[in-house]
This record gives sequence, C-alpha cells and structure tokens, in this order.
Amino acid sequence: MAAKLFSITTLVFFIFTGAANADIEALTTDGKRVLLNKEDMTWRYLEEAVVEEGEYVSLTVVGKKALPNGCKLGIKLENHLTVDIKTLVPQFSAYIGKNIRFQTVFKEFSRIRPTLTQYREIIFTKVQCQEIQYIKVHGGDRCNMGELNRFTPGKGMCLEKVRVLPSDIFKMIKEAPVEEASPEGEAPAAQEPESEIEFKVEDFNE
Repeated sequence: MAAKLFSITTLVFFIFTGAANADIEALTTDGKRVLLNKEDMTWRYLEEAVVEEGEYVSLTVVGKKALPNGCKLGIKLENHLTVDIKTLVPQFSAYIGKNIRFQTVFKEFSRIRPTLTQYREIIFTKVQCQEIQYIKVHGGDRCNMGELNRFTPGKGMCLEKVRVLPSDIFKMIKEAPVEEASPEGEAPAAQEPESEIEFKVEDFNE
C-alpha cells in the first residue's frame, strides 16, 4: 500500500497537528486523501477504494427523465465476465414513502460480449421521479451466461454476479441475498445490511 513519494508537487498539504514527528495528511489535486510518513517519506491512501475480486456484471443508473405521468431511468450494464451474457432479466422495484414497494418492472439485457456495455431504459408509471426514494435490483434468475441458465437449481445465483455501482443520478441498491434455512437448533447467520448510497438527481436528454 505504501509507495515511495517521488514528487510532492501534486499534493496540497493540510497539517492537522504541530507535533514534529507526526504524519501529515494531504490532499491530491484530484481530491484523494493521503497520509505522508515524514520519517521514511512513504505515503498511502486514507480512503482506498475496495476492489472486489472475481467476475461480475455491473449496473449503473446513467440517466433520469421526468415524464408527464411517470419516471424514466437509463440503466447501463457492463459485462466484466469472461463469457457472453446471452440473457439477463433483473427486476427493478421503485420504493416510495416509508419503504413501500410501489411498482416493479422487468428489463432484459441480452447478447453482450465481455468488456462491452448495453443501455436500457425503465419506466415507472403513475409516480414522479422525486417521489421515488430508491430503486432496488432483485430477481434476475432468468439468466443465461456461462454455466448459469434458467435451469440452474437455487435462486439468487445470477444476482450474485451483479454489482450496483454508485451513480450521481439516482439511488439504486441491490437486494441482499436471502440466507438459507439454518439447521434445527442453530441460530440463523447474521445478514449484513444492504449497501445504500444517496446521490443528487439530474435530468438527461432523450
């Protein structure tokens, strides 16, 4: 994680302590926070992005448009697998008010080679964009990619390959996996809360 600091010309330093032997917190010109070790002149990021290993399929909200009687969202899928995505049909549910599932739509993505992307639009009717608290991605068992297909036993295996990436357009999360029933006499495993990130909303042109 630590690397030799060859140049500090790109750093804007903010010293938060007056101790002579204290490390220095710095801010790069692209807004990333780093910590400089004054003794050995090494540095490391304070907020490093967590990079998950493995193959996956990413979904990102890339557009939003208010309709007279609904809300349209643009969704981008990117194939980070090593196999073609022949078919993937996730469900998108709009939640309003106090965590009320208002409406669910299906959207099919198909014939996507590795490293390529595909754009789709989903429309929620009889609701305005500002009324939607967030979108939840779930389902997706109707998939055909690699060893996974509609005959694959068990639910959620297709959804496990999906990651919802942060967007500055709208709030979208992925449904947490459902824990399998625990053997009799054992307590069920704790389920981690869903990752939710809220962002600003802005319109896009058709």
